[in-house]
Amino acid sequence: MKKIVFADDDSTIQDVINLILEDEYKVTIFSKGEPLLNNEFELPDLFLLDKQLSGIDGLEVCRFLKTQESTRHIPVIMISATPNISSLAKAAGADGVIEKPFPIQQLRQLIATYI
Repeated sequence: MKKIVFADDDSTIQDVINLILEDEYKVTIFSKGEPLLNNEFELPDLFLLDKQLSGIDGLEVCRFLKTQESTRHIPVIMISATPNISSLAKAAGADGVIEKPFPIQQLRQLIATYI
């Protein structure tokens, strides 16, 4: 089973994303970005990061992951309702972006594209 690391500080969004993806993927959820900066995770097949994380911006986490030898090859998809998120995510090195609110099928298709 393919693995996804998902970081979002909103527990409701965590639950929803987990319900959407748990049948197809093993989802590991973090409410903060710090564990990702400290390599406190099992290497996934894809990172799904919210831009608004408590403590650190998800774009900073993305930049960090894309500079590390062990994670630079792993696709990162940013999730956000932030205006202009597409260009911000691209500048941070993200492979994909999805804007909130989004249809469930659109999220599934985007993940399937990168996994």
